[in-house]
Amino acid sequence: MIGRTTSQKIFPTLLAALFFALVFTQTAFAQDPTGREAPPPARPARKETKTVKETRPVKKEQSKPLAKSAGEAKTGKAGRIGKSAIATSTASKAPPVSAKLTIVAPPGAAVEVDGKPRGIVGAEGALVLSGLVPGDHRLSVIADGYEAWRDTFVMSTASTRFEVPIKKKPPTGRLELISNEPGTEILIDEKYGVKTIPGQPTRVAGLLPGVRQLRAIKPGFKEWRGIATVKADETVTVNVVIKPILDPEMLRVPEGSFTRGNDKGAKDQRPSHQVFTTAYEISRSEVSNRLYKFFIDATNRPSPRGVGYGWNGNEYPAGQGDLPVVFVSWEDAVAFCKWLSEQTGSRYRLPTEAEWEKAAKLGGDKYTSAGKIWEWCSDWHDPDYYKERERINPQGPTRGKRYRMLGREGEAKVIRGGGFGLGMVTQRAAERGYFFPTLTRFDIGFRIVREVSK
Repeated sequence: MIGRTTSQKIFPTLLAALFFALVFTQTAFAQDPTGREAPPPARPARKETKTVKETRPVKKEQSKPLAKSAGEAKTGKAGRIGKSAIATSTASKAPPVSAKLTIVAPPGAAVEVDGKPRGIVGAEGALVLSGLVPGDHRLSVIADGYEAWRDTFVMSTASTRFEVPIKKKPPTGRLELISNEPGTEILIDEKYGVKTIPGQPTRVAGLLPGVRQLRAIKPGFKEWRGIATVKADETVTVNVVIKPILDPEMLRVPEGSFTRGNDKGAKDQRPSHQVFTTAYEISRSEVSNRLYKFFIDATNRPSPRGVGYGWNGNEYPAGQGDLPVVFVSWEDAVAFCKWLSEQTGSRYRLPTEAEWEKAAKLGGDKYTSAGKIWEWCSDWHDPDYYKERERINPQGPTRGKRYRMLGREGEAKVIRGGGFGLGMVTQRAAERGYFFPTLTRFDIGFRIVREVSK
């Protein structure tokens, strides 16, 4: 009983003391040192709340400021900034403003903008284009009688009028070129050239008025030069006549002696002996197809033909202009020499055996093509002729030996040189052959001698 009474008395006393202490504490913080009432303590900073919010997902953090900004947009300064930002965003997505372009140019001019055709200028001299974006554009204008105009222009307003500074071409004239030889190349002022076409004139337009220098060239022909005066809006006809180069390239053989024949050769090459010849010129190579064509064109002599080979009319096979002419008889060769002498004023003929052999032995590499074909000489053939040992400018026997071959019988003319694949000419210079003068063969041609004036 006593313990309970004491505890009952002590417990209320303790409660009262605690209450008093609490009141005192609150009162002490509510006054400053002067006894005046102090301002209430500041509430805890919201940083703690934000710190808590920052631990939440980022998605929720973003949604709240946006909602707040939407609310602020209704009132206050923040709202005005929001409207400006929205307006700027809307303007950036707006389509570009198109503009019209009026092009002033000659009627009929073709217009391209940025590489695309956009129309033809009408009779009134203007072309209106729409849908162009302001800025730089590439413009091209082409009209007959005018120089082509290409440049960049600027579309600076919603409607632009652009007068194209296109210039008229100066008046020009034309040349009509007529050549006696088809395939002739004619150069104009050495800047450009044209080739003549068989059977019709060649026209060249767009030439500025004035004097033009002309030059005509073709293989196997002498160069032709001339002038033509071009006149504005007129056609001037020019006849171009080129002449063939008839004189072949020659090798001069001086007068003197040499040893003809070969004691180790065939019977008709023996005995070897000394022979003297006067000076002469002999063609470095055989008469070519190109040169022989001039002859048959002028004389209407039949063109070369044989088994598996032949000219197409007066045209030799393509690509064989510089090759030796073959399928020509001794009589054809003699006729050619006579014609060439008449055309040039020089005296051409077939070489004698002695002249042919001397040139072959002394000419070296200047004596070309020998050995590819046999070549006609002026001499009749006699296998025993060398036994007579004619010493000065030997011309051969007065008559030839009669032979039977190819179903024929008769005298034969000398051929020299050797056929295909028979070795070097210097090794065969003394070799002699023969064939009927009226017949032709696939491996027989000829070269010519030009006599030298004393």
